[in-house]
Amino acid sequence: MIRPRPLSVAEVAAALQASDAYVRRLLISQRLYGIKVGSVWVVYEEDLETFRRLRRPRGRPRKVTAPEEPDRIRLTGEQAPAGASDGHDLVGRRRPNSARPAPSSRRQVGGLDIS
Repeated sequence: MIRPRPLSVAEVAAALQASDAYVRRLLISQRLYGIKVGSVWVVYEEDLETFRRLRRPRGRPRKVTAPEEPDRIRLTGEQAPAGASDGHDLVGRRRPNSARPAPSSRRQVGGLDIS
């Protein structure tokens, strides 16, 4: 049985296109699995490939955008059961004044008229 050849820190850094110091930080923090032989770190290719598969891509994560769907279609569909059968969306529009009850000079508290 042939044993796989371990890679040095410099070889791993070249494979990851990173610095030696970054690879050592990965090894110390145990994000990359390696074995320390004396004062030298070694990494097997299998462990390097596992790290590559599980590693996040560099840079800031991209924003996830919602699919662009017209809000008007969604709003009119929601208004139909609520009784807005005129087909107009009520977003940003006021109802006409005739729909509001006229203000009364009398106040009611608990069903009693108070003048």
